[in-house]
Amino acid sequence: MEKKIKNELINMFNNGELEELYTIINPMLEERDGDALYFYSCFSLSDWNESHEQFEKRSLKLLIEAAEKGVPEALYKLAVFYSIGDNVKKDDIKASNLFMKAAKQGHPRSKLSYGLDLFYGNNEIKKDENLGLAFISQAANENVEGAYKMLEKLNKGKQFKKTTYKPPSAPS
Repeated sequence: MEKKIKNELINMFNNGELEELYTIINPMLEERDGDALYFYSCFSLSDWNESHEQFEKRSLKLLIEAAEKGVPEALYKLAVFYSIGDNVKKDDIKASNLFMKAAKQGHPRSKLSYGLDLFYGNNEIKKDENLGLAFISQAANENVEGAYKMLEKLNKGKQFKKTTYKPPSAPS
């Protein structure tokens, strides 16, 4: 999906224009477009008479499909589900791998989670403090809540200036 279209859809979603959003993404859903699948996983319309349980089931199925297609937002949201056990069985290793995939695609909040896993060597992620700090630094530069304070904590209170440093991609 083109970035311009995606940004327009994000604005529609944020403004509650869900019926119009659905009208636009419906043809894309037939093509199984990852971004369209992700958007569709995030809402239900009252016309559908969908119960909460039906929505949760549909949403998770679509979210998994969007994540399999590499949509960063879907990877992140699914990682959160696995990290807390929401709608899925809690699985920290699966969550970490999803955070890693999303972070490598530039998802800001995923950079913080993946950076911490790298820094500490958690959840079968090979320990690499420098690369972990680089990802956390980028999250801080993108104003991810808690990232800046985490940087200071991990560097034992040293003050950091915001930079434009971009961490290298971590090995797969």
